[in-house]
Amino acid sequence: MRTFLVMFIVILMAGNYADGLAYFEEYPPYEFKNGPPKHLEAETLVDHGSKHDYKSEDGSVVARLMATDISLDFLVREGGYVLTRKNVQELPFPVGAVYWADLEGNGLKDFIIFYWWQAPGIMFPLCRVEIFLKKETGGYRKIYYDTLSPGLEDFADLDNDGKYEVIITDIYERGRHNYYSYSIYEFKGYELVNADNKFRGFPKFVWYTHNPNDKDTGHLTRQERLLHTKEKDAMIWYENITKTGMPYRD
Repeated sequence: MRTFLVMFIVILMAGNYADGLAYFEEYPPYEFKNGPPKHLEAETLVDHGSKHDYKSEDGSVVARLMATDISLDFLVREGGYVLTRKNVQELPFPVGAVYWADLEGNGLKDFIIFYWWQAPGIMFPLCRVEIFLKKETGGYRKIYYDTLSPGLEDFADLDNDGKYEVIITDIYERGRHNYYSYSIYEFKGYELVNADNKFRGFPKFVWYTHNPNDKDTGHLTRQERLLHTKEKDAMIWYENITKTGMPYRD
């Protein structure tokens, strides 16, 4: 029952915050001279719709996202690596789907999972993203962070090098005003490294209004922007997944 209550709250909130997003149909928040970048095309293994159980033909990849009477049975496994195994009763609550795609362009498949975490405000749904990068030497590098309303559109090849960058969205509060903040990150050494300086107009701060708005605000100083971005950089966490499936922190 608790599982279905949480699912209902997530759906209800989705309707309430839709008119508060910064970009609407203009999202994601960037323009490039070569036109729209290539967005990630990922395989959906399981979701909250009709795909509750997945098993690859060779049996090496297993994913399960299945509701029971009291919890959510959630499993993602590849070979001997158990990426997540839990009976979810509390937050964070997995939403959307488990995705499978090559994020680094190295021929190895990686996993992406979105979680609903909490809502600091009715217009600001905070979510958690987990990325599992497959290592060439074996095992996985887990990267996780909090962001607003995540989706596959946040993963895009912005510089056309065959590797995907990630856009992380946050809220910056200053005085009486709130701002959406957007920063770009790239994968380096199995970590997400800030790459704002490679793309014109980033980090970007958009003043939250009830009307559509995609303009970078002039309210903030350069020092304020850099300080907030450094705080965001520090809120990306890492773990290594070993063959036993037990994570250990660096």
